[in-house]
Amino acid sequence: MNWKAFGAMMARDVHVARRNIVTLLLQTMLQPLLFVFIFGQVMTRSGLMNAGYKSMLLPGIIAISMLMTGIQAVSMPLITEFQFTREIEDRLLAPMEIKWVAIEKVVAGMIQALVSGAVVLPAAWLLLGRNVGITFAHPGILAAVLLLVALLSAAGGLSLGCAVGQTHIGLLFSVVLGPMIMFGCAYYPWSAFSTLPLL
Repeated sequence: MNWKAFGAMMARDVHVARRNIVTLLLQTMLQPLLFVFIFGQVMTRSGLMNAGYKSMLLPGIIAISMLMTGIQAVSMPLITEFQFTREIEDRLLAPMEIKWVAIEKVVAGMIQALVSGAVVLPAAWLLLGRNVGITFAHPGILAAVLLLVALLSAAGGLSLGCAVGQTHIGLLFSVVLGPMIMFGCAYYPWSAFSTLPLL
């Protein structure tokens, strides 16, 4: 394994992310903050939802934000590199095994997913207030869950980026990401499905 080549590829991804920081922040932050604002402020202040809903909403928003960021950070550039720019050929010529190109993509996606989760938390606290019932009593478990969510999202992005063509990007969002957002128990607890055992 050529660590210098791996580091150079990571440095390139960091440089591209830094260069596109505004677009990256909008892509990462806009949707979660809109959900937090509508469900956590508008719906609770108008009395349509219980104020305690905010406590359940915040972890789900963080999880969805990390999943969406990790999947998009890996799959979208990969789809472009495979079919439009053909840049993947340059990466595959790097002096290292091909599997490490995939691992580098996953690690870069994991970092972006973790940053997304880290940014959403304080931003959500600003919108919802600090009394949302989130505690850090078990930091080891929290770190393990965050790493697993980041790994799941980046690895899922790698799989989707390799399997979906440029003409089917819309299908990716409709068939995979849409149901994942709606049925991923981000905006309601898992126990809500007890009345719908089929789901």
